[in-house]
Amino acid sequence: MSEIQQLIGQIPIQQVAQQAGVDEAEARQAIEAIVPALVGGMRANAHDPSGAQSLMGALGKHQGRLDERLAGSIDPDDGQRIVHNVFGDNTEQIARAAGGGSALGGIIQKVLPIVAPIVIAWIANRFFAHGGQGGQAGQAQAPQQQDDGFGLDDLLGGVLGGGSKQGGGLGGLGDLLGGLLGGGRR
Repeated sequence: MSEIQQLIGQIPIQQVAQQAGVDEAEARQAIEAIVPALVGGMRANAHDPSGAQSLMGALGKHQGRLDERLAGSIDPDDGQRIVHNVFGDNTEQIARAAGGGSALGGIIQKVLPIVAPIVIAWIANRFFAHGGQGGQAGQAQAPQQQDDGFGLDDLLGGVLGGGSKQGGGLGGLGDLLGGLLGGGRR
């Protein structure tokens, strides 16, 4: 099972569906479509020094909070901030693209602020468990390569299943993310 599938498998579909006001099948479909885009957006942002610094601060704040997120302790305003920090003003366009231009795009927009805190907490736990930089919550350093060769880009790329630096294994959506978010800068 890939890391992205492991992450998606941990997300409580029924809880997300209830919070978003959609049925479970729609929630599952939206989660499967948007989680890779969220991780890809984080990876694109990590390629910019200010985006990387912002992401490291968010990881520090969410480190160790995965269990409470999975149990339903999710602040929708925090979720909206995460989504805005990852996608900026392109959230609607990315949701439509992830939804294949169908009605799923609207469902994705409802699910995003619920799922984003879970995704970032999961990534924070993985990053800091692998000796991610900083070490103390909220005091993380910019994600340059570490001495052991493991950095934020390595983690996010691994979660996405490798692939190009811009979009990992996202195909056309990765190209859109890279173009909209400037993921090609390095």
